Amino acid sequence: MKLDLDRIPHGRSELELSGVLALEWGADRPAAAFVEGTLVVDNLEGRVLAEGEVHAHGEAVCTRCLGNFDLAWPVKVSCMVLRDTASDEGRDDSMVISQRGGEVDLREVLRESAILAFPLTVSCGPECRGLCAGCGRNLNEEACVCEAENHDPRWDALP
Repeated sequence: MKLDLDRIPHGRSELELSGVLALEWGADRPAAAFVEGTLVVDNLEGRVLAEGEVHAHGEAVCTRCLGNFDLAWPVKVSCMVLRDTASDEGRDDSMVISQRGGEVDLREVLRESAILAFPLTVSCGPECRGLCAGCGRNLNEEACVCEAENHDPRWDALP
């Protein structure tokens, strides 16, 4: 997942990305993700802009039932490579890399973009029933054996 600054044509072109990306950002988050997609590369005077949306696939943990499942999520990528290292241009939402020539490794840009795009809460499906608050059983796999107490003694004093 590299961008070769010496071989990309001037103007607009496309860069195909595909490969496994190490995320390494927490025990309940995917350790790695398979990333694939296409970035649009604009090779302009003194700078190269790579933008687009790629898709990441990784193993996640359901926030309801704590089961593992495969999750796919979209990742927006925006990166600017400045060939003039003295310039302050492009310090906005894009990640900025200063490099005159050679290959630019996009793994760190993709890693940060994938982590930022990961959903805050994930569930294995809309029908996931989660865990029982009383006994902790996975309600998707077995029925709860807790006795439901419908009576609240605080209401006994009311007529």
